Amino acid sequence: MKTIPKIVIVKTIEEDEYADFIIKEISLQGGNAVTTNIKNLKTYLNKNNCSPSKTIIHSRTAHPDYTYKVLKGLEDEGYKVINSAESIKLTSDKYNSCIFAKQQNLPCAQTVKISKQEAKSFIKEKIKDWNEVIVKPITSQGQGEFAFKFDQNNIDQINQIKAIKDSQLIVQEFINYQRLNRVIVINGRALEGAVFWDEPKDSWKCSVCLNPKVKVYQNPPKQLLELAETIADKFKAEISFIDIFTTAKGYVLNEINTACNLVINEKVSKYSISKDIANYLLNCAKKI
Repeated sequence: MKTIPKIVIVKTIEEDEYADFIIKEISLQGGNAVTTNIKNLKTYLNKNNCSPSKTIIHSRTAHPDYTYKVLKGLEDEGYKVINSAESIKLTSDKYNSCIFAKQQNLPCAQTVKISKQEAKSFIKEKIKDWNEVIVKPITSQGQGEFAFKFDQNNIDQINQIKAIKDSQLIVQEFINYQRLNRVIVINGRALEGAVFWDEPKDSWKCSVCLNPKVKVYQNPPKQLLELAETIADKFKAEISFIDIFTTAKGYVLNEINTACNLVINEKVSKYSISKDIANYLLNCAKKI
């Protein structure tokens, strides 16, 4: 009987407790999985005699530069990386992912990238066109802490954008939404029992990530699930967590993620997303 290859789960430099959920599910099925962080990944693979013929890599960290370069280098050596380096690069760059979505005819907000130096005057002009605009970093930071909304009534607070550390910013048309939904898609299939939602109340913001008050979407609409599956397919994301707005005019993509902590989502829904992820990784491991 062929030995199941080792699965290496890559974490951020900081701890990632959700990786341990996946490890546990893999172990319960007799699989062999370990974790390391992105900085030490290559060293770990070399020290433990890993090779493309007996090891697959699942990244639970994402960045369009450093993480991409490390994972792309390993793909070039022949390793199977889930999600692929290109998919991680695209989904973790919120500007390019919006542009790509538009090119694929997916519903998404109008999005522009601008240097911070030119941002103030540009934002003021865009308010004339869009009425309300969102300004945020190119890569996700602080659970939306550095996302700001401006209109004619609060344009005098525009200096808030100084808190964003990036030299370039995303300026985006504000989507007037009723709900923010999160759909988990694994291997092209949306998990109907693990769809979540939240709604804006005292603020324009709400969260379906690390939110203990997130709700489980009972009987989610087929159209929502199918859109999430289409988005995952277009982005070639094998394991993805897709956030979609419900609006008066239909569904609109907010963002696609590949490395979120889903501990709260599992607790609230009582659905083992980590088991489905583990099953997919084990199936991929058997094929190499």
